Amino acid sequence: MTLTGSFVDMSEEAVVHAGHFGLAVVGHALARHWLTDPEKVHARTEELRTILDGLDASVEPYSWELRVRELDVEAGYEQWAPIYDGPNPAIETETPIFRELLTTAPRGRALDAACGTGRHAGYLVELGYDVVGIDASSAMLEIARAKVPAARMELGMLESLPLEDDSVDLVTCSLALTHVPDLAPVMREFARVLRPGGQVLLSDMHPISCMHSGGAVFGDFLTDGIRFVPNLVHHVGDYWLAFTAAGLQALDCIEPRVNNRVIETHPTYPLIPEATALALADMPFLLLWRLTLSA
Repeated sequence: MTLTGSFVDMSEEAVVHAGHFGLAVVGHALARHWLTDPEKVHARTEELRTILDGLDASVEPYSWELRVRELDVEAGYEQWAPIYDGPNPAIETETPIFRELLTTAPRGRALDAACGTGRHAGYLVELGYDVVGIDASSAMLEIARAKVPAARMELGMLESLPLEDDSVDLVTCSLALTHVPDLAPVMREFARVLRPGGQVLLSDMHPISCMHSGGAVFGDFLTDGIRFVPNLVHHVGDYWLAFTAAGLQALDCIEPRVNNRVIETHPTYPLIPEATALALADMPFLLLWRLTLSA
């Protein structure tokens, strides 16, 4: 069975088999637990046989051919913008932690960098901040302007923010740095626009999560195929080096783990629930930082 549908541009489309993803998840479960929980190895081995037999005999869903298209940041977020806010397990996991960090953040003027659809900008306005949102995606900004009319939204890049030095009390940046090739110039810009005593709140996909999932995937696989923007891997040490080079000091580092909600929304969960849970449970999912300017 070949799944059908259409992309805006089909020229860069590739095809993968659904069964290969299942093999990867079962293999990951085996790698994590074969030594510490050998009783579960037999079940995982049988799952591998089932998936391989399904691929060889063209048994659905393992034999399904899924169309895949890699998109750059601009094109990807233009297509993702209308459905970005949810359901999205990363947003659901991040939001309450981010808002808790905001309870001790200095009030005043806030920059929501890579503001996306304005989900944090709207909350910042509710807290009484004078908010400016910056994003490189005009499609995202269009939604943000409609959602948060009290904030000023501008097109701009993280590496060259259209703001004056020492002009904000708070910088927020959510789930965007994984698309930045080099963290250092971004951190220099955050430090440049931040006033003394100000804070920076960051969230991102965890590097281990990026290494296992490969990209920011969105859309309905059955109708649209797999569309994704590649996630770049920035290790925890990479963030630390970029912070210190920019004169930023880390006050908090939080690493939310994969929870049941993330597991149960994973594409393989309906078919191999135990293997999916064994592969993913308690894996690092997100990475959040609270920073301030060094004295």
